[in-house]
Amino acid sequence: MKLICRVFILVFVFSSCNKDDELQSTDELLPRMDCIDIEEERAIIAEYIRKEGFILVPEEGCPVFRIDGDFKTEENYLDLWICNLPEEFQENNIEVIFSGYLYETFENEDVCAQIFELTEIKLRQ
Repeated sequence: MKLICRVFILVFVFSSCNKDDELQSTDELLPRMDCIDIEEERAIIAEYIRKEGFILVPEEGCPVFRIDGDFKTEENYLDLWICNLPEEFQENNIEVIFSGYLYETFENEDVCAQIFELTEIKLRQ
């Protein structure tokens, strides 16, 4: 039992010591996402790896940059709200390949897109 506790503590300590301020991208370093309040403790509900989509710019009904594609979350099809989108990708209808983490949305939130942390993005050719 003591061995299991020690192993658990070691795993916890080493996994919580990651202090990366930036994430690797194919072309550049992406800033860590700062649009989610850490206090909210949102869970990561999915990881997308090399998915295809296209950029949507802010508009009246949804004032955030989004990636559109075939993304099903629970019972809804929603765009992905990319709040750490690099400036060179902030144009309408750019086709991209991207990876990142999908965060949970709370029941009391009225959202036009699912919260998504981008870890990699490149133009689709």
